[in-house]
Amino acid sequence: MNWKRVRFALLASTVVAAAAFPVRADEAPGKDNKMMAAPSAAAATDCGVPCGPPMRTVCVTEWVPEKYETTRTVNKTVYEQEKYTAIRVDCVPVQKTRTVNVCRVVPEVQERTRQVCTMVPTVEERTVMKKVWSCREVTTTVRKCVDRGHWECREVPCETRRKHGLFHRGGDDCCEPCPPPTKTVKVWVPCKVWEEVPVTRMERVCNYVPETVKVTVCKPVMREEKFQVTVCKNVMEQKTENYTVMERRETPYEATRTVAKCVPVQEKVTCVRMVARTVEKQVPVETCCEESGHGRGGLFHRANRCCK
Repeated sequence: MNWKRVRFALLASTVVAAAAFPVRADEAPGKDNKMMAAPSAAAATDCGVPCGPPMRTVCVTEWVPEKYETTRTVNKTVYEQEKYTAIRVDCVPVQKTRTVNVCRVVPEVQERTRQVCTMVPTVEERTVMKKVWSCREVTTTVRKCVDRGHWECREVPCETRRKHGLFHRGGDDCCEPCPPPTKTVKVWVPCKVWEEVPVTRMERVCNYVPETVKVTVCKPVMREEKFQVTVCKNVMEQKTENYTVMERRETPYEATRTVAKCVPVQEKVTCVRMVARTVEKQVPVETCCEESGHGRGGLFHRANRCCK
């Protein structure tokens, strides 16, 4: 990126230097204008002969890279051995004595009193309702369906079977049709009627009669009795015991470690800097022509024809 910037700066300085010295075709080189050069010999020729563009000398400022040596201070990492005091932690068993309370269970027999319920038999007179079963006649009305029909004689058609001989013809002997044969049949004609009929039946009835009887009942009687129970009591006792604990002890000791340090160091380096220098260069100059519509041309403008 630095070289691109340098190239861009050089190009910009060249354009600025070229624009600082405009050249006109109607100005003749004299003593006051030292930068203008004499016109070439080809410009004095006739217009029919093509001529080359006139040249002039200009001063251009260019930036040129230049190397130089210098000294700079940098930080250098140096590893050194140093001694320091560290602490080592050790766990050491230590015997100690303490007094503790111990709960001991001791059995003890105690005499207590309780209420006991005893059932005592007792004879009592009570009146109870005794069941007495008896039979009695009960008349009820029953509704039933009775068929009051009768028999009738009726004539009904009957089926007849005729026996034919071997040479019997299929047709009847007479020309007129004969009536079908009938028979008399006795037929029952139903006539159902609902009737209510009294029915007498024996029914068993239960009656309750009061009666005095003696019964034996058990009555609860409360009484007190003594009994013995074994009770466990907690007795607190003091006891001395020895126990071991791990104690933490710190022991200082000297150790060595490697430490990184930054040390400033002077060193020589080669750097590049851009130096401005003025350089003379030959550049073409445009001249005005009769056939051209412009009175003056630019720095790099070419004329169509040469003027006399």
